[in-house]
Amino acid sequence: MYFARHIAATPDGAEPRVLVGAAVDGPWVDLRVAERVRLERRGADGAAARRLAAALVTGCLADGIAAGEAFLEAARAALADGDGAGRLDAAPSLTNALDPSGYRDHMIFSGHFSRAWELRGEPVPEVLFELPVAYVGNPESFVGPDEEVPWPAYSRRLDYELELGVVIGRAGTGLRPEDADDHVFGFTILNDFSARDIQFREMEGRLGPCKGKHFGCAAGPVVATVDELDWRAGLRMRARLNGETVCDGNSNEAIFGLDEVVAWASQGETLRPGWLLGSGTVSGGSSIEIGREIAPGDEIELEIEGLGVLRNRFGQPAEGGWEPSGERRGAPGGDGGPR
Repeated sequence: MYFARHIAATPDGAEPRVLVGAAVDGPWVDLRVAERVRLERRGADGAAARRLAAALVTGCLADGIAAGEAFLEAARAALADGDGAGRLDAAPSLTNALDPSGYRDHMIFSGHFSRAWELRGEPVPEVLFELPVAYVGNPESFVGPDEEVPWPAYSRRLDYELELGVVIGRAGTGLRPEDADDHVFGFTILNDFSARDIQFREMEGRLGPCKGKHFGCAAGPVVATVDELDWRAGLRMRARLNGETVCDGNSNEAIFGLDEVVAWASQGETLRPGWLLGSGTVSGGSSIEIGREIAPGDEIELEIEGLGVLRNRFGQPAEGGWEPSGERRGAPGGDGGPR
C-alpha cells in the first residue's frame, strides 16, 4: 500500500487528510471518509461513525501508524471497496506524506561523507566507518512535494540531500538487525536540507548540527509499505537540479545496512511508531559534492525507485533575523546584562 496526505477543504477550514492508494501515483482514497462509510454500513450511527473514523484516521500519518492493525485493516478495506467510498475525483495537491513523531538522520554512504571531509581539508574520522553516526532533527520542519524550501536569514549556502527515509511502524528497543522487518512500516523519499555555512561553523563545537539543519526537510510524495519495495536488493536514487541529472546512485552503496541503522538507533532507547530515520545522503547526492551552488528559485527533484518524485523549489532568503556577534571570552553572560 501507499500512503500520502493532502490538504482538504472542510466546513471547518483546510485540514490535512491521510490518503491510501494501491500504486505510487494513486488513484487515491480519503481514508477517513472510507472508514466512516464502512462503519455506517456495519450499523454505526452517522455521528458515531464520524467520531470513530476521525479518531482512527487523524490528519497525521504517524498517528495512524501508531494505531497498528486497526489502521491497516481500514486501509485494506478502503482499497477493496467496490463502491469506491472516499475515492478522490481529481488529483490531490500532496503535502508531506509523513509528519514524523521523531526524526534523526544518519551517515551511511562513505562516498558522501568522505567527500565532505575532503572539501574541509581534514581526514575522515574513523568513527564514521565504525558507527552509523546520526543527529537528531526537527520533526516540525517538514514540507511536502512542490512546497517552497525556506531560506533562513543566517545562511548564504543552502544545499539539498538525496536520502531514503525509513519509517518505523512498531515500538522497539535493543533490536538486532534481523528484527528490522518487524519494526519498519515503510519508506519515503527524504530531502534533508542543509545550511552548509552555519552547519560547518556549528560542528566545530563538536556537537551535531542545529541551525544548519533544523530549518527545513521534505518528505514524500508517498510512504510505501515495506512489502512494496525490494529494499534489500537496493533502490535506484536520482537527483535533478533545474532539470539536469546531477546524481544517479543506489541505496546498496551504503556501508551500513538499513537494518543496522534501525538496530543501532534502538540501542539504549525506544523507537516509536511514526519515527523517521534518514539514510544520510547517497554518494553524489548533494550540491557541495559536485561543486555547484544553490540559488534562490532553483528546483530540485529527488527520485527513488518505487517512491515517485519529490520536487521542491528554494525560496528567497529571509530578511532580518538575529545572530550572536563577536567573541565572548569574558565573564559568563557576555556583558553581564540583558540585551
